[in-house]
Amino acid sequence: MELSPVAQDYLKAIFHLEEEYGRPVRTVEIADAVGVTSPSVTNMVETLDERDLVEYTPYKGVELTEEGETVVLNLVRKHRLLETFLTECLDVPWTDVHREADRLEHHVSDELADRLADFLGDPATDPHGDPIPGADLTVADERSYTPLTAYDIGETVVVERVPDRDHDVREYLFEHGLEPGTELALEAVTPVGIVDVVPDDADNSVAIPTQVARRIGARATSR
Repeated sequence: MELSPVAQDYLKAIFHLEEEYGRPVRTVEIADAVGVTSPSVTNMVETLDERDLVEYTPYKGVELTEEGETVVLNLVRKHRLLETFLTECLDVPWTDVHREADRLEHHVSDELADRLADFLGDPATDPHGDPIPGADLTVADERSYTPLTAYDIGETVVVERVPDRDHDVREYLFEHGLEPGTELALEAVTPVGIVDVVPDDADNSVAIPTQVARRIGARATSR
């Protein structure tokens, strides 16, 4: 199925929003994610609905169809393989690979994606800790990540997944040494919605807004 990069971006935005909210996605939410006006979103989702890639019910929301999800998973596979290649082979910082992969993902064939996966040793996750779908488009790593906000003050955890779609958030986490593999001690949760953590190699705490902390996946350590 031939789809423009713009149409693919819409489908991917719907996929991530469905994943985040666990419900049909509102057109205003898609507009915010894609950076366009609501009327533009309505026109596009109506087109995608006609192509059986989404189900759009006015005033109720948008959901991917099975065919639409297949298109997105194929795109996500290419995106995350590209991120892994750029990080491991070209030393591109993990904070920058998302934007680069966004540019390249629309131009990678299925055959090249398979070659990339083979070259990289079929990685299960990308540099941000997100699972990479396999060649059959099943998720290679079905671990469910526990959000940082689920742990108690005083616990020590290891970061396994960081948010990858907001460049400013990625930069903030990178600047403070918070990346997959970092060990953190939870120091405090403030009344204004801030989680204070202390990385294992730092003396000072790092303040993380709760809405970001709940998108950071972590696992408890034995310490």
